[in-house]
Amino acid sequence: MVIKISKIICTLFCAFILFSCMSHGHTVEVDNDAADTTPEVSDVSDSEADEDSAENNDESTDVDVLTDEDTDFIEDSDSVDDKDADFNEDSDVSTDEDYESTEDDDAVSDEDEDTEPPYDGDSVQIRIVAGNITSGNNQSYDPGHGIRIFQALKPDVALVQEMNYKNNSASDYKNFAQQIVGTNYYAVDDSDYQIPNGVVSRYPITSHGYWKDPNINNRALMWAVVDIPGGKDIFAISVHLHTSPASDQTKAAQVIVDEIAKIKSSKPDKYYYVVGGDFNGPTAVSSSGFGKNNTFYVSGPDPVDEKGYCETNANRSSQYDFVLADYPLHEFQVPTVYYSSDDATKTKSYENGLVFDTRLYSQSVLDEYFSPAQTSDSSASQMQHMAVVKDFLIELK
Repeated sequence: MVIKISKIICTLFCAFILFSCMSHGHTVEVDNDAADTTPEVSDVSDSEADEDSAENNDESTDVDVLTDEDTDFIEDSDSVDDKDADFNEDSDVSTDEDYESTEDDDAVSDEDEDTEPPYDGDSVQIRIVAGNITSGNNQSYDPGHGIRIFQALKPDVALVQEMNYKNNSASDYKNFAQQIVGTNYYAVDDSDYQIPNGVVSRYPITSHGYWKDPNINNRALMWAVVDIPGGKDIFAISVHLHTSPASDQTKAAQVIVDEIAKIKSSKPDKYYYVVGGDFNGPTAVSSSGFGKNNTFYVSGPDPVDEKGYCETNANRSSQYDFVLADYPLHEFQVPTVYYSSDDATKTKSYENGLVFDTRLYSQSVLDEYFSPAQTSDSSASQMQHMAVVKDFLIELK
């Protein structure tokens, strides 16, 4: 009995010693993958750390994490502050409405987008060209002389007279606009008119229409709203006024001025206004015409050609063609500058705008500054007018 009790005590004592070793030892190792769920800091990748940080800051408005959508929008920009982001959204992203204005054409290509003039968020430079520069016997742009002139002048907004091209179909006009400004944005008074007026733009045209000219029936007083960057758009009017009597030119100008007064009354400070085209004389450029109620700035100095002359008809004896800005837009007028394709430091600058006559340049100069114009373009058969150019550096508000 005593021996049995001694064995039991020995057994218990041994068990106690073994248990103590297991509880206080430093070499016990558990081989259990599921138990080791927390990796050491050095094992966590950068991307996983960013993801954890984002999850831990879901309710913070300052998380500096770009989504795929953000990355696409910024397009490799290093940083965009809130003001710039709002501005880019207004100017760089094409909305459904923008595509409707191109009449369901395919999106403008990257090359087309590259043709947009640069702006820094504080201002945008807009070049406006007025041209009744058809040639041949059908008052159209089919022969190509006028298209080359427009291309050479690089307009952002072209105020076009006698806007006939091929069959005047939508696809024809899209092709015309693509050649001149690299986009599909155009508007025309009505293809049923014999010699319609139109507007072609590098920027979206959001609405357009025309007013009846009280003197003639084969064209109208055409207008279009051009959506430039910033808070104000350009209300552009393309006209081809009656030749005789000269008083008809003033009457048509007064129609335009009165219509603008109505727009300003209902939508004050919404647009910059510009009117341009073939006025068939200077009569409407007066305080009783486009200067009525100080609607447009009608004082000089006027654009001139390479030799300093302002006349715009074919034989360079009369001033028929104009670009007139309202007072707010006129304040932003800057010299018209063309850069050499051979040397970026060389320019041709025209302080008050340009009357473009290809006959005044050698072909080598045209190639350098005004490609693809040809010296003979301004003397083409039935080319009766010179194009007129003005530039504006518009402060964005």
